[in-house]
Amino acid sequence: MTLPEHFDHNEWFVLTGVILSYLLVFLLPRRFPLSVILLVMLCAIVFARVLDHMMASPSLDLYDIMDKGNYELFDLVLYSFYAPFAYLYIYLFDKFNVKGIWTGLYILVWSLIAIGFERVNVYFGVFNYHGWKGAYSFPVYLAVQSFTLLFFLYIQHHYNHLKSTQDEP
Repeated sequence: MTLPEHFDHNEWFVLTGVILSYLLVFLLPRRFPLSVILLVMLCAIVFARVLDHMMASPSLDLYDIMDKGNYELFDLVLYSFYAPFAYLYIYLFDKFNVKGIWTGLYILVWSLIAIGFERVNVYFGVFNYHGWKGAYSFPVYLAVQSFTLLFFLYIQHHYNHLKSTQDEP
């Protein structure tokens, strides 16, 4: 894994963003057991890595991450940026007890937030498109947000079920 050739604005943006977002996660009151938090955050990192590997791979080469097309240390740091985003997404979903038709609207709003955040990343040179357009990201975010929410609901359900069977005499 290589280091960046030049430590410039995109590395500073990612580093600052990662520190601030994890600080936010740490400062929020805890709503879920640590195992659920870690699974959701790990899911976000894996999902980002797999999707980026497919779309930024040399065979498609739709965009580069950071300064060059090669995998470097700050690509790894960038993937950790997705975890607090996913945590905040499920945290607010649970806190506001989103249900029914509002779930679709919630996913839609967070997909738009993700598009906005992606544009900020493009501005700071984190993503460098050549063949990819920002509009292509919207259906990807809809799918990812839906899957993340389904994954959270699944593991939360199983955690609650497991806990209830352990509490019974």
